[in-house]
Order: sequence, then structure tokens, then C-alpha cells
Amino acid sequence: MDEKTVMDALVQMKRIGNLLNEVEDLTQQLAQSIDRNDQVSTSMLIGMRAEPLSKLQAADHAVREQLEALNDPDTAAGLSSMLNGGGPIEAGDRNQSMLCEQVAANKRRLEQIMTVDRVLNQRLAREKSVYR
Repeated sequence: MDEKTVMDALVQMKRIGNLLNEVEDLTQQLAQSIDRNDQVSTSMLIGMRAEPLSKLQAADHAVREQLEALNDPDTAAGLSSMLNGGGPIEAGDRNQSMLCEQVAANKRRLEQIMTVDRVLNQRLAREKSVYR
């Protein structure tokens, strides 16, 4: 697989990782503001999460466009596999390993965020929660 293809995907996955870190931090702050019953901070933090979430959506779109732009079906399938949690296509390829590790780290971070978000959403929205 072309090194540039892997590196482009790795750059996007690192960007996604940084954005997930930002969302996680804001989510923790949101949890604290809810615990304090601070409605002003809660409202502000909900609004602040919109920007990194929007950037996450754009980064995801960029990765999807990269996949669609690949001319070689085998390369596209291999990259897709790695982006969906599969292992490196070529054993011993450092960049592919780094990509797979970043994808796994992003997945773990997203799961952590979703767990906290589910609890917060149920606390705030009660019977109108999107998780019901």
C-alpha cells in the first residue's frame, strides 16, 4: 500500500484523536457543571461542544472522501479494513501499525465519551433522552 495513502489517513486519525480529546474534556466539564447545578455553565459547555463535534464530522468526511478517491480496489479495501479496526495489511509496516493503533485509541476514546454522554443526556433530558 502506498505510504502517502497511509500517512494521509494517519494524519486525519490523529486530528480526530485530538478533537475527541477536546470533546472528552468538554464533556467532563459539562458533567461537573451538571453536578453543581450550574445551568449557565451547562448551557455554555453544550454550545462549546458543537465546534469540535462539527470538526469531527468534517474529518470523518475527509477520510471517507480519501477512501472514495482511491483507484485501486485492493488499496481501498485494505485502508477501509484498517480504518474499521482491522490490523495492518502488510506485517511490519510501521505506518500501518501506527494507523491501526490510532484508530483503536480513537474508538476507545469515543466509547468513553459516549458512556458519559449517555448518562448526562438522561440526567438532563429525562424521559426525552435520545438514549431511551
